[in-house]
Amino acid sequence: MSMSIRTVASKRSINQVLQSKNTLAQFAQPVYYNGNLSVHQDLWVGGNEQLNGNLSIGGNLTVGYLTVRNNEQVNGNVTVNGNEQIGGNLTVTGNVATTGTILARTFLPGQVINVSMLSYTDLGQSTKTITSGQTNGVFSIPFTPKYSNSYLIVEYQTDYSVNGGGTEVAFAYLYVNDGTDYKIGQTYQNWINTSGGGTRSGVLFPIVGRYTNTNTSAKTIRVDFYNGTDDTFTVESDISTWLKITEIAR
Repeated sequence: MSMSIRTVASKRSINQVLQSKNTLAQFAQPVYYNGNLSVHQDLWVGGNEQLNGNLSIGGNLTVGYLTVRNNEQVNGNVTVNGNEQIGGNLTVTGNVATTGTILARTFLPGQVINVSMLSYTDLGQSTKTITSGQTNGVFSIPFTPKYSNSYLIVEYQTDYSVNGGGTEVAFAYLYVNDGTDYKIGQTYQNWINTSGGGTRSGVLFPIVGRYTNTNTSAKTIRVDFYNGTDDTFTVESDISTWLKITEIAR
C-alpha cells in the first residue's frame, strides 16, 4: 500500500522520510545513512549528520557537525558551525565558511605547513661578547615540527660588530639537533691585512639552512659563533634579531 510523504509526516514518527524522484530515503534520529544522498536544493541539519556513502548537494550545506565516510561534493557554500570529518574527497565550487579550525593532515610536496617568526625575546637571547679563540652559542631553542615528512627551512639574522684590524677570520654555524648535531648552515668572514682588506660587520648573518625532518619529535635549533680573530665580537640582541622557521612538505 503506497503512503504519501504528507501522511508519514503527520504521524510524527521518530524517523524522517524523504522522497526524491519517487525514491524514499529513511533517516533515524540522529541522522545516519549508509547509502548515497543526493539533494537538489539546500540541506540544513540542526543536529549531527553522519553518512557512510557519498554526499552530493546542488545547493548550500549548513550543519552543526558533519561526518562523511566517502566523498562530499557541494556546488554551493559550506558552513560548518562545529567539526567536519571527511574520509574521502571534498569538492566545493562555492565558499567554505567555518567558525572552527580547518586542519590538514596530508600535504603536497612544497606546500607550506607552518611558519614561525621568533624575536630575541622569544629566543631568550641576550647580547653576547665573544673573545679571541672562543666558540660561543648565540641562542638555542626547542622546535616541534607539525608534520613527519617535511623540510625545515631555518633563517637567522642579527647585528654584530668587531673591533681591531689585521688578518683575521670568523665563522657562524647553524645546527639542528634531534639527538645528533646536524650542521645545516655556515657563514664565513675573512679580513686581509692590506688597505681595504675587508668588512668589519654584517657578513656572518643572515645564516640559512635546510633540515630534512622525518618525525614530529622536538628538535633543538641553535647558532654557534667562532671567533678566530685576536679581537672581540659583540653579537647584538635587539630588533635586528629574528629566527624564521618555515616547515614545508616534501
